[in-house]
Amino acid sequence: MIPLTLPLVDFLLTAEAQAALAELAGQELDEQASLALLTRLRRVWPPDQAAALLDQARLRRKAGDKFPQPERLLFSDEALQQASSRAVATYRAQQFAAALSRSPHGADRSPAPVADLGCGLGADTIALAEAGLRVLAIERDPVRARMAGENLAALGLAAGARVICADWRRLGPDATPIASDGASWQGLRAAFIDPSRRAGEQRIFRLDAMDPPMSAVLALLEQIPTLAVKTLPGIADDEIPPGAEVEFISERGQMKEALLRFGALHTGAARRATLLPGPQHLDSNAPLAPTPISPPLAWLFEPDAAVIRATLVQHLATQLGAAQLDPAIAYLTSQQPAETPFARRWAVLRHGPFHLKTLNRWLRELGAGEVVVKKRGSAVDPDEFRRRLKTTPSGPTMTVFLTRVEGQPWMVLGEA
Repeated sequence: MIPLTLPLVDFLLTAEAQAALAELAGQELDEQASLALLTRLRRVWPPDQAAALLDQARLRRKAGDKFPQPERLLFSDEALQQASSRAVATYRAQQFAAALSRSPHGADRSPAPVADLGCGLGADTIALAEAGLRVLAIERDPVRARMAGENLAALGLAAGARVICADWRRLGPDATPIASDGASWQGLRAAFIDPSRRAGEQRIFRLDAMDPPMSAVLALLEQIPTLAVKTLPGIADDEIPPGAEVEFISERGQMKEALLRFGALHTGAARRATLLPGPQHLDSNAPLAPTPISPPLAWLFEPDAAVIRATLVQHLATQLGAAQLDPAIAYLTSQQPAETPFARRWAVLRHGPFHLKTLNRWLRELGAGEVVVKKRGSAVDPDEFRRRLKTTPSGPTMTVFLTRVEGQPWMVLGEA
């Protein structure tokens, strides 16, 4: 995709460009149709403008799970990839609104002021404004800042949120103005930060390698004590800063982020798993009893990724009255089909020591069709293993779990 510049953003905002984008919204935009579309656009527009139009039409189709009314907004490819999902941004914004309403200033009639630091295209700014909060969004990239401001205006949210193009790390403390109109840190009661976790094409896995690094984020607590910091889902335990609660958020079973919560955002639990939609919460204050170890019983449970990352598998086992297959494996088993939003459940059909010939005999006997291969604690390559399975066309879908039971290689055949 062509890199966007401020002149190209100006062009995309013209009535002529908006009309062209409305027409492209009804076109096929796959790779096969692209050359013909681009050729047609270049008959009317210069090459860079034609490419920008086609790019915007494609990005608008990708943005539906991250932005409301994407057909009215502007995007860049990299910034859209980095933007929070709509469900997660809305959930976080509601958490800010609830936390600030409980703060000592909650009786104020004016909306609470919140900063969105490094706002990108404005996904979180939009959600915060929709939650009734007054937002000061700061973005150092001029193109992203311009698009964020235009996106807020397109959604009718500009009165409650505004965008400043600046690097917040270089802004003055307390009452020092950070914009020409006199806006400052003074009066801000909370902030959200989504640091960059990429360096070029490389992903970053350490908090102090983020941009900005965690040390710069923690320094901000001196001015703004209520803070939420979006970090990588695989955050190491030894990197969780003192004074932070950590919340692992998944959406429809897909792990999205770890959120560090400070100040008024504290829930009273050091670790929390949150599942969206919902939200559904399980935290480290939940009852915890010694978890028995058992071979597979009638039902097998696979905890949600957020529960596993929050190290709450044994809390969930206590809640379900379940056992673990192995102390180091996040599969639970129970004689009862307990209902829970925090785990998927399978009826155990067969189980035993790992042996391909035995598994294929089971599959033939049960007339299994498609077989889903899942593994924890096994070195087997799932794709290669799946090709060696003997299945029956149009048979029922089954799942084979390759794992360990009390340290021994084991297989469990189940049906959802």
